[in-house]
Amino acid sequence: MDTPYAAGLTQTDWLCLSFLSGIGPARLSRLYTYLTQLHSDTSQDQTKTASLFETDSNSPDIISYDILRALKWPEVTARQAMDYLSTGTLTEEQVIKRDQSLSWLMEPHHFLVLQEDLFYPSELKEISVAPAFLYVEGHRNALALPKIGIVGARKCTRHGRDITFQLAEQLASHGICVVSGGAIGIDTAAHQGALQGKATPTIGVMGTGLLHRYPTQNTALFEQIVEQGGALISEYPLTTSPRPHLFPPRNRIISGLSMGVLVAEASIKSGSLISASYAVQQNRDVFALPGRLSDKQSEGCHQLLRQGATLVRNVDDILEECSATSLIFENTAVAQNKAAERTVGHGRTSLHGSFHQIPESASEGAKTLAIALEKEATAMDFDALIRFTQMSAGMMMQALMELELSGCIENREGLYGRC
Repeated sequence: MDTPYAAGLTQTDWLCLSFLSGIGPARLSRLYTYLTQLHSDTSQDQTKTASLFETDSNSPDIISYDILRALKWPEVTARQAMDYLSTGTLTEEQVIKRDQSLSWLMEPHHFLVLQEDLFYPSELKEISVAPAFLYVEGHRNALALPKIGIVGARKCTRHGRDITFQLAEQLASHGICVVSGGAIGIDTAAHQGALQGKATPTIGVMGTGLLHRYPTQNTALFEQIVEQGGALISEYPLTTSPRPHLFPPRNRIISGLSMGVLVAEASIKSGSLISASYAVQQNRDVFALPGRLSDKQSEGCHQLLRQGATLVRNVDDILEECSATSLIFENTAVAQNKAAERTVGHGRTSLHGSFHQIPESASEGAKTLAIALEKEATAMDFDALIRFTQMSAGMMMQALMELELSGCIENREGLYGRC
């Protein structure tokens, strides 16, 4: 448990930092990225002390209040963090959470998987806000399997549920691990179909702490997932109860773990479209099931199809894309080495060239984005493009898909620019 990670912080340290008020996955991720990069830069200097907190008088503090503030930590949270790091100070509630978490980790098949661990999925490290660590209940080996995310409506139709079950079962029989969110409706059908296949485990990404499994009516399903070699994972502290604002962020983990995301059934305002948006940002495949024209529960899928998502008629449509995508995943290290050769700053990198002809049928959003990028000599990531154009995330996602499919722009490890 006390093995140092990330330039000196132990698992217990990371647990305790995650219990601070005002902390969250994004702030923990920024700190983890900062410390690991700093450790990497100085790892060859044998005169450096192994501990974060034993710096000599000639070296700046590796971690300090000013550094935490620069990493966008709130003032109160930064002070609490420094109190803990310097004296081990925790509130009574935080001590209870720490002891409860350490006791939980002593039980079989309970793990805390940090980014440096071999079991941490390499594909998840690629996303913009990769969790500093994951709570895992079950079998960590499942995290290494090729994966497809399946999301959809909670209030789904019988047809949507049956098709999802069938596709999930077939994916599992072909060695694909189905990843979903454990919710009622499409998520449940996805997990159940994968379990029915009894060939490949399935993974449930929880929007709560693992001691507050939600929804409670799926308790037996969650147990079965673990019993059949799968895993339940969460980035939230164990005792985190269900809260509406916690579920959308976990969708980035579903897509981040996966080669692609299948939206099985979704209305135009469905939260499942958030997963599709994350998938686009993360350069993952997006699949969609068509439905009846009059079915409002399929309007979201039809919108994705109009925007360029892959139409799924049967499991082969997914498997064909997966075979190509898996080759890309296998060569991630090569791509990352090439990306490292570029000079990147503030989500941008130098590009040259000009746009192909923009289709006349392009949406106004796509034309606006094309004009904006025509004036720029640098590529930008998703967030930078939104700031630059003042477009909504939904309109940006649609515009990017249109321009990329028409060959006007290309996505280079999350940076969009002219071809």
